[in-house]
Amino acid sequence: MNALVYQIEPWSQMQPEFAVLCIRHWNEIAHNKSLIPLDPDWDRYAAFAQMGLLTIATARHEGALVGYQIYIVMPHLHYKQSLTAMSDVVYLAPEHRKGRAGIRLMDCAEDELKRIGVQRVMQNVKFTNDWGSILERKGYKPFEKIYAKILAG
Repeated sequence: MNALVYQIEPWSQMQPEFAVLCIRHWNEIAHNKSLIPLDPDWDRYAAFAQMGLLTIATARHEGALVGYQIYIVMPHLHYKQSLTAMSDVVYLAPEHRKGRAGIRLMDCAEDELKRIGVQRVMQNVKFTNDWGSILERKGYKPFEKIYAKILAG
């Protein structure tokens, strides 16, 4: 198998393939699928990209998108001097989750975040797909819990 290629890409370049791969991602890990269907806000993603608020690392195999890590990057609302990267989505197709592939994708993203001056990176981890131990090996610390409640549906 050929090695994966990791790179930073603009939204406009990766979005068409992301639109397909994110369905696979959603099917694998989403909760409450019958109540909250996948319906990405492509216009808002494009607007964020145009404003320079997205940082996107990709993993490609033979040119095809097989993984991504997308961050929304902006000064934090509570700490306007602190450029913060909030993880939007991270995914690597299961057939490519071998060795250090996921770590390399994260390293690619983190190198770019450092380059642009991000001070703090926030990652979300689902309890049902907990990869927190990987984050902890990379120096992340548990920060806070997020709870969700369905109010309508």
